[in-house]
Amino acid sequence: MTKFLIIGDLHGNKPTIYRKDFDAIIAPGDFCSDNLRKYMFEALKKEIQTGQDYWWYNLMSKKRAKQEVIKSLKDGRKILEFLNSFNVPVFALPGNWDWTRETDWSYLNKNYWKSYLIKDLKNIRNCHKNKLKFKDLTIIGHGITSSPEYPTKETIKRYTKKELSKEKKEYKKLFNQMNKKFKKGEKIIFLTHNVPYNTKLDKIVNKSSPLNGKHMGSYLARQLILKHKPLVSIGGHMHEHFGKDKLGKTIIINAGFGSYVNTILEINDNKITKLEFIRNKKILLKQL
Repeated sequence: MTKFLIIGDLHGNKPTIYRKDFDAIIAPGDFCSDNLRKYMFEALKKEIQTGQDYWWYNLMSKKRAKQEVIKSLKDGRKILEFLNSFNVPVFALPGNWDWTRETDWSYLNKNYWKSYLIKDLKNIRNCHKNKLKFKDLTIIGHGITSSPEYPTKETIKRYTKKELSKEKKEYKKLFNQMNKKFKKGEKIIFLTHNVPYNTKLDKIVNKSSPLNGKHMGSYLARQLILKHKPLVSIGGHMHEHFGKDKLGKTIIINAGFGSYVNTILEINDNKITKLEFIRNKKILLKQL
């Protein structure tokens, strides 16, 4: 039997751990703090309105933006150091808040996930686009993504014909890259930053968001789950949801948001033998 502690999106908040007896930790990303969220929402609104890229740091001075990024990174590093201190494997992904994006600003045109956030932390296992073994299980990871990787009815209006063609080619390349990692007969945990597209776990319920009411999960995760039927898929990103759903034969988990949520997952002989969702010490849902 293998017992996992699953931590949801933290955004700079140190997690409270309610159970101590686990073999490993799973963390689907967003460790860094999010004081810049309002600027990112404003930039996204401008992108939707104009159809052009608009970066959040253009809404403030570069000096202030740099200070905020440094604080965010330090907050994220403290959390990863804390998780590392349990001396069990921590299977982790970078989320969309963990400073991996390429931009037109050289300061951010770096992968801070590798160069700073997880550097020299011996127990952190970088799952992003990797396939890792743990006991008799295989863990495959797909991080960073914050919206459908393929144009969907929620996003297709943003693209010109040329951009649409480019997006589809890039998606095909990504799909082929990830698809090769799945092998028949393996007991697979599919770890994604974003939960799968078009389930009860990926609909945005946030009136301050320009995407309120839309399904914005990972299209890639949905396709790979339906094709390969992993035992379980674990993600986060959608803060308004905390719990489970089923996609095909696969149990999908949204690990939730904040420092007071934990999920306990036990797997024995390719079966889920326990699944608990805990908030503020209270078990919200228990499945044996």
